[in-house]
Amino acid sequence: MDDSEQNDAVQVREWIGRLEAFAAAFDDIEGGSATDFANNVLEALQAVVMPNMVPARTPAMLLALEAVAALTVATTDVIMDWADTPDVRDRYTRETAQAHLKAAMDDVLSACTRSLSEGLPPRDQTEQRISTAAKQMQEAMELIGKRNAEMEAQDAEAEADPYGAILVYLDPSKSDAPIFTKVCSLTEAEDKRYRDAYERLRKMLDSELLGHIQDESDRFLDALASILLDLRDNKIGIFDEDAWDERRRKVRSALISFTSALQSHEDQSVRAVRETFARKTPQEQAVLALFTDLKTTSFEYRWLLKMRDALLHGDINAFKYDFDLRLHGENAINVYMDRTYMFGFTKEERGKPWLKRNELESMSSDPSVLDMIKTLQPLMGSLQEKLDRILYPDAGEDAATVREFLARYPEGVQGQRALQNGPGFTRRNMCPPLSPLAPRVLSFADSFQGWEDDPE
Repeated sequence: MDDSEQNDAVQVREWIGRLEAFAAAFDDIEGGSATDFANNVLEALQAVVMPNMVPARTPAMLLALEAVAALTVATTDVIMDWADTPDVRDRYTRETAQAHLKAAMDDVLSACTRSLSEGLPPRDQTEQRISTAAKQMQEAMELIGKRNAEMEAQDAEAEADPYGAILVYLDPSKSDAPIFTKVCSLTEAEDKRYRDAYERLRKMLDSELLGHIQDESDRFLDALASILLDLRDNKIGIFDEDAWDERRRKVRSALISFTSALQSHEDQSVRAVRETFARKTPQEQAVLALFTDLKTTSFEYRWLLKMRDALLHGDINAFKYDFDLRLHGENAINVYMDRTYMFGFTKEERGKPWLKRNELESMSSDPSVLDMIKTLQPLMGSLQEKLDRILYPDAGEDAATVREFLARYPEGVQGQRALQNGPGFTRRNMCPPLSPLAPRVLSFADSFQGWEDDPE
């Protein structure tokens, strides 16, 4: 072996050492996804190879270029797999991509190690293989460039089609993940029309203000239940005044929140009708009349509202509670409105004929707040229906609009309906932004034909 061949062998051994060390450090290269990892590996290898490249076409240069070419092709495999494999279960993961790139590197190193023992390739073969490696890299980069151009064209096409009816469904035979399908495209005007009709129906059905009352009622009952649990578990003593004061404060806070929810329901309902129809309109007068009528006819409603005023602006202890403590069986708790205090608190009230203060004097005992809430609940549901008829007079038309949207889906198809909010369904952006549509709203729209005659 002449000096030139010995020098070539030394350089090849040095490159084998560099590349073996590089391959051994794959675990340290960042990249959570297969494509990120593969791209990072290729960039890291180029950073190792390029500063050490020399113009001479030597076996060492061949080894370095074949290593870069092999990882370029392997990286292209990973990128193309992500773009061309619909089922996520079949795509490369970080782990399988790492194994694929490691195998490509090992093949190059094994071939080069054999050539050291069997003899390095002659100059003409070295030059031919260098040209082949360069061509492989060029072809791989051209393939990636072509695919990127295709994906850019997809993205541009999706930008022009950002609205649509979407179906989300499960099919274990195709994928473990939910499958998103665009049933049809929509114009911007169609999207707004369907979305607005749906949102008005959703707002009406959800009755946020009525739901707030129920939520606060539940919290009030939870506060009472927690006291019973503390008694059951012996967490408070009968004569532990500090503990009882603390729990009384919690009950009082929950009662203030509940009665405030009643007042907020009235205030916000009146505000909503004024924002929708303006002041001094028949709609505003109808809403005001509904609340006045409920105050006039419902003892529970008018006095729970006044309890709020007393708790906030008068005496925060304008209620009582007592316990039925039993040696055997479950304990019981009740909360009462202090009618004597409430009679005095309302003596300066003017212009509220519905208040009926004298009815407190005729009572033989303080009314149970729990019974008042129980009696009031169905009345609030009936009131809300009447309010909805005023606030949402076009609910029948909105339901028909939503039914028109639903008719765009194939009959009998199962899955979650949604409206598309932006471009997607491309390789780069497989899932566009969506607005899922609540089944309860769609079911209501499917059957609702419009308000019947106004309820009594």
